Amino acid sequence: MKNIGRFLFITVITLQSASGVASAKAADDAKSFFSSAEGKFGNGDYQGAITDDNKAIELDPSFADAYSSRAAAKFLMGDKPAAIADYSRAIELDPKSVEALNNRGAAKSDIGDKKGAIADFTRVIELDPSFVQAYMLRASEKLDLGDKPGAIADLLAAAKRGHEGAQQWLRNNGVTGW
Repeated sequence: MKNIGRFLFITVITLQSASGVASAKAADDAKSFFSSAEGKFGNGDYQGAITDDNKAIELDPSFADAYSSRAAAKFLMGDKPAAIADYSRAIELDPKSVEALNNRGAAKSDIGDKKGAIADFTRVIELDPSFVQAYMLRASEKLDLGDKPGAIADLLAAAKRGHEGAQQWLRNNGVTGW
């Protein structure tokens, strides 16, 4: 009986060890597919990038960057709702990803969800106050909604952080004090 217990213990340990090796291999393979997807994306092969990102996600469903990468390709192929869904999944997996939040905000803006876009840009700024692009994008949304004082506040924040476009807009519109 003692030998059977040892055998089961050794079997369980061996299986756990093999499982860990398989998990590490899957993670490495997922990174390889992700890297390939990034290359294809850079060459304008968005469908190829999506295919490789799909494989990376299949191997590692918690790979937030692969969801973001796939979202960007879907967005550029015109599937904006699917891009938003992928950015949302990336954010679930990595709630502090300012890139995913910023890109989801831009995608929401593109489909006309201005308040949703503003919420995403606001979260980006909360996480990283130096992320100037979020101020600029949020200012644009606020202008579209008729919130000129809010837009000016965002443009002032961007101008103080050195954004020349914000500085130029403020000068052209007679805003001083930055």
